[in-house]
Amino acid sequence: MQNKGLAWLLGATIVAVVVAVLVSRGTAPRIDPLAGQPVLPEAAKRLGDIGRMALIHGDQKTTLTKSGEAWSVVERGGYAAETIKVRQALLGLADLKYVEPKTAQPNAYPRLAVEDAGAKDSKSTLVTLADANGALLGEVLAGNHRAGQLGGGEGGVYVRKPGTTQSWLARGNLDLAGDTAAWLDKKLMDLPAAQVKQAVLTQPDGSKVTLTRDKPEDKLRLVELPKDKKLKYDSVLDDAAGVLGGLTLDDVRPAKDFTFPSDGVSKAQFTAFSGLVVSVDLVDKDGLSFARITATGSGDGQKPATDLAAQTSPWIYVLSSAKAKTLRDKLDDLTEAPTPKGS
Repeated sequence: MQNKGLAWLLGATIVAVVVAVLVSRGTAPRIDPLAGQPVLPEAAKRLGDIGRMALIHGDQKTTLTKSGEAWSVVERGGYAAETIKVRQALLGLADLKYVEPKTAQPNAYPRLAVEDAGAKDSKSTLVTLADANGALLGEVLAGNHRAGQLGGGEGGVYVRKPGTTQSWLARGNLDLAGDTAAWLDKKLMDLPAAQVKQAVLTQPDGSKVTLTRDKPEDKLRLVELPKDKKLKYDSVLDDAAGVLGGLTLDDVRPAKDFTFPSDGVSKAQFTAFSGLVVSVDLVDKDGLSFARITATGSGDGQKPATDLAAQTSPWIYVLSSAKAKTLRDKLDDLTEAPTPKGS
């Protein structure tokens, strides 16, 4: 037992001597005083005071502002932002902590995506946080993520403070979408097929298809179904009538800034059993499908119509190509020739 104790003491003494020699020679590993500290200390302390978050990614800028508990996107005319997404981004920024210094050479910044923001080919995201009065609470250049880089499933993010040369690996996870539209609240409206009494889809040339039924439990029928055609599949009319079910937007423009053309417009009108009537005017421009949505109503549908009209009247919406295609369904999209007997 004494021999073991002496051996342990001797080993500890040797380690102490080696460390002392390294320190005296200036070769001992040094821990940077920033390690473990918040990347954005003021923002971390005053998370509830943040009233503005600006992001620059490439040549695209996104500015999010807070009013009460809601956030909006300045570059989209103040349209509502997805509040949960904004909150998650702010929490992620507040939780960032320095781990270890990385390159301080500007020519190596692009490898970590911590180069100066603003250029079209820049991959970094410059995040600037301020309070409601515009007082700066912190800013950082956020770069590439390193999933599992820190062990234990924890993620890392390369960061650099603007105006400094030193980049860092920071502990944390960030979701900072560079596309402005990605910050929008995408939920638009919900009119499921089961609630639709009639849908009329009209093309720019005046041709139309009409889907209708008398009672909710009835199957939809196609008024213009030719005798020599059949429906492409059993649920094709339900799919067409339900295009407004869980409808989301891809992007949005203020109606006052958008000139809606009078030519080349497709129209779709949906009448619900409640008395709600939703009309969609659709036109293509610059490779996108723009929709103007209006609503009227009677009976039980009057209040939903008033609410929907107030929500949609200030805006022109960009819809996905799939939704736009369904809103433009023609007879040939819904029907086909019957399969010949015996084939």
